[in-house]
Amino acid sequence: MRASLYFRLSNFYFWFFAFVGAYGPFFALYLQDRGFEPFLIAVLMAVGPVARIFVPNFWGWMADRYRARGRIQRSLAFITPFIAAGLLLHPGFVGMLCLLIVWSLFFSGLLPLVEASTMSVLRARMGVYGRIRLWGSIGFIVVVVSGGYLFDAIGIGALEWVILVLLSVTALTVFALPRDRSRTTQVEKGSLRAAFAKPGVVGLIAGFFLMQVAHAPYNTFYSIYLTESGYSKTAIGWLWALGVIAEIVLFFWLPQLMRRWRLEQILLACFWFAIVRFLLIAWGVGSLPILVLAQLMHAMTFGAFHAAGVAATHRVFSGELQSRGQALYSSLGYGAGGAVGTLAAGYAWESVGGAVTFSLSAAAALIALLAVRNSLPRFH
Repeated sequence: MRASLYFRLSNFYFWFFAFVGAYGPFFALYLQDRGFEPFLIAVLMAVGPVARIFVPNFWGWMADRYRARGRIQRSLAFITPFIAAGLLLHPGFVGMLCLLIVWSLFFSGLLPLVEASTMSVLRARMGVYGRIRLWGSIGFIVVVVSGGYLFDAIGIGALEWVILVLLSVTALTVFALPRDRSRTTQVEKGSLRAAFAKPGVVGLIAGFFLMQVAHAPYNTFYSIYLTESGYSKTAIGWLWALGVIAEIVLFFWLPQLMRRWRLEQILLACFWFAIVRFLLIAWGVGSLPILVLAQLMHAMTFGAFHAAGVAATHRVFSGELQSRGQALYSSLGYGAGGAVGTLAAGYAWESVGGAVTFSLSAAAALIALLAVRNSLPRFH
């Protein structure tokens, strides 16, 4: 791969996941600081996952239908920072809900389209993808660690400015991505119905869905759980970063992992790691070594799972279905699974507390394992 192409792709992933490093670990704390109750926080945090059920499919259909993947990427990236600037107005619950809905209508479609473009350029070579995607993990670490120190020093209210800067830089990197040449290229025809009719595909989608249900309490309440257990924002930032450091190490070993094990074997192993990880978080929150061990498992429960999920989706949804395939991976997994899991987590958090809520995460991962282990397709 040319160095310039590698840099442009890596640069996007760095800044996109730098934004995720600010939003994911700290936005719930920002909402809590603004005075929202746990269930209202869950409702607001569920807006993104709910949007990802529908929005990526719409933008994916537009990109495939009009061969306009690149133009749509640039439009979505350009508009998003202007919408997010509404945070500076400090809206109440209804205003914040409307703001996040509009924000998600545009931003939720960006990553699946770039993932489809990246996989097309790389021809699904996961070793190269891992080396590019790890820069996203590095961006996440830089922001989540520095953010912990920053917000301890000057307060979580500064998050809104951090988000605006990171979204603006991300938009610039999107304009530097390779231009869409798909309109001059012949692509393989296909239909979504035929893709879903392939053996094991429904089981694969079920696995994506349930894994995100399992991760929803972690994505929404992990920082709050640690804060309530006496950890500082600096410590919280380092614990989030540790999981992503483990993810980076995994991406370096991804080519060997993919050669040694089949995709379906990697996916099932990820479910086992998720079961253990969420039980450790649930009942070991008072022990820093246990939390460290649980965070190291992020390499499998997110890193390996995401890489295998993107690769499996690319193989199932081929040709002209590539953008819609990655959109479905995002919408049915991160969207529907994240939305259901986040709302359920908000209810459980207020009803039975953090330990039981994270135990339910482990139960969701177990159900995923039992539901899909005999139905996942074999990828060669």
